[in-house]
Amino acid sequence: MPIPPGARAGALVWRLSTRWRTAVDRAVAPHGLTHATYVVLTTLFAMRGATPSGGDPAAPSQRALAETSGLEPMYVSRLVRTLEADGLVARTRDGQDTRVVRLELTDHGLAVVHPAMRTVQALLDQLLAPLGGRDSPRSAELVTMLAALLDAPLDTPPDTPLDPGATDA
Repeated sequence: MPIPPGARAGALVWRLSTRWRTAVDRAVAPHGLTHATYVVLTTLFAMRGATPSGGDPAAPSQRALAETSGLEPMYVSRLVRTLEADGLVARTRDGQDTRVVRLELTDHGLAVVHPAMRTVQALLDQLLAPLGGRDSPRSAELVTMLAALLDAPLDTPPDTPLDPGATDA
C-alpha cells in the first residue's frame, strides 16, 4: 500500500491502526473472536489476581477493565454481555457495592484466550518483522514513541485547532 507523498503522522497512525485491527480481526476469527472481544479477554486475563485498593484480591471491575483496555465503558459493557452469553466471561455484582460489576474469565474463556494469544503473538512477529521483530531495539523504540503519544493530554476542546496551519490529522 503506497504512502501518499507528504503524509502526516496522524494519517499514518490511523492507517496503521486500521490495518493492524483488520489483521487481528482476521487472525482471531477462527477462535470466534473479534479484535474488540480479544482486547477485552486478554485485558481481563492480564488483570487476573490484581489487588484493589482494599487489599483483598478480587475479580476486576468492569470499569477497571474499560480503563485498562482503553475502550469506552459503554462499549465494554456491550462486549462483556456478548462474551457472557458465549460462556467466556462471568459477571457478578460486588458484595460491597452492587453498582460495581466484577468480571472473571470462565474455564471456557481461558480455553479460548490462550490459543488466541498465541495466534496474535505470531501475527505480531509478522507485523513487526520490518523493524526486526517484537524484541528488536527498533520495536522497543516504537513502543516508547507510541506510549509518549498516548500519554499526551487531550484536554484541548475539539473545536480548537492545535496547530492553526494543520490541515489533516
